[in-house]
Amino acid sequence: MIESYLVKMDRFGRILIPSSVRRRVGARVFMLEVLDDGELRLKPLGALKLTELFDAIEVDVEDFADTHVLKGAFYREG
Repeated sequence: MIESYLVKMDRFGRILIPSSVRRRVGARVFMLEVLDDGELRLKPLGALKLTELFDAIEVDVEDFADTHVLKGAFYREG
């Protein structure tokens, strides 16, 4: 059974998911897919470990204690 809800996007791009849907889905993390015809699809992911999203990443950083440098390296590599 497909349920439909009329929702509105605010000026910040946020869409409110009705509480009844949030309770039933039970997830706070979603994958947003944009299909070829412009349709949007949200898939609940539940709790994730970062290792479920990728196997490894290489960055050129000598000191991992400096989180600002590390974060910058991740953005440059992406």
